[in-house]
Amino acid sequence: MKQRMAFFDNAKFILMVLVVFSHLLEPFIEDWQGYHNLYYFIFMFHMPAFILIAGYFSKGLQKGKVGKVMKKTLLPYLIFQLVYSSYYALIGLENRFSWDVLVPNWSLWFLVSLFCWQCSLGLFNKMPPWLALTIGTILALIVGYLPFIDRNLAMQRTFVFLPFFLIGHYFSWEKLVAIRKHHRYSIALIGFGSIFAFINQFETFNKYLVFGSKPYEDFLSAPQLGAFVRLLVMILGFVGILSFLLLVPRQRTFYTDLGKNTLTVYLLQGFIVKGLRALNIADINLGIMGFIGVLLFSILLTFLLAASKWQQLYLKVKVGIQKKALKKYG
Repeated sequence: MKQRMAFFDNAKFILMVLVVFSHLLEPFIEDWQGYHNLYYFIFMFHMPAFILIAGYFSKGLQKGKVGKVMKKTLLPYLIFQLVYSSYYALIGLENRFSWDVLVPNWSLWFLVSLFCWQCSLGLFNKMPPWLALTIGTILALIVGYLPFIDRNLAMQRTFVFLPFFLIGHYFSWEKLVAIRKHHRYSIALIGFGSIFAFINQFETFNKYLVFGSKPYEDFLSAPQLGAFVRLLVMILGFVGILSFLLLVPRQRTFYTDLGKNTLTVYLLQGFIVKGLRALNIADINLGIMGFIGVLLFSILLTFLLAASKWQQLYLKVKVGIQKKALKKYG
């Protein structure tokens, strides 16, 4: 069994700060090229890194464990799909209440995809790692040519990010430690620099290159080249993950324990982020002080939402809904 280490909780907390920060920064990315480049730079690796870590700790759907995995993924998805649908209607982001189970609201796609990735290990674990990674990568490249695979049940994203989950599943901590012993700062600098240079020079760079939620014909002027573009973005995403992991501290820190609660933050941060967007914060002239304020607020919000009281509240609500469902249908 892969042992929990402070390193991974540190990584998850820092990544969660980046998730919150990028979501808060999004309304302003057209105001200045620097915001635009930073936003896509973060998106290039932060979710792939989360997915890689999820793969590292995943063992697949073992016999008798299907229900447990569903409770951790599909049940929260259904709950928050309903809650966010109601919230969007309440704050005016949607004209009326609409609960569409098939199309995940905003960031909830991760829960559906995580369940699918867990299921896929039942097949991939029967293969040599090189074959599983090859098949996963080919699927990620081909799916962009299939327009009928779209946002429904997050299938496009599930296939696009599958290679990162598999890489994480076969991840070797020992190899990473070996790399960290030699020039890790220079390697990380070169890696991050390459990503930033690519984004800066790629004038037609758009969000669906990193979101992975739509087929090629929806966001590329030359969709026939989609597989080559996606492969390049995936490679840069892996470079970003490696660069990030080289910089994450291995020892326990003051935020290590908070890294255990990142799913809670991931699910709750949307209430703040979407609430602010409903207030038309995009009309604000951010400026340097505003940018610093967004960054500090992102760190503070992540700390607050990762605090134990929020985790306990989330667990109480989830357990209560589970009991009601069992009483009604069980």
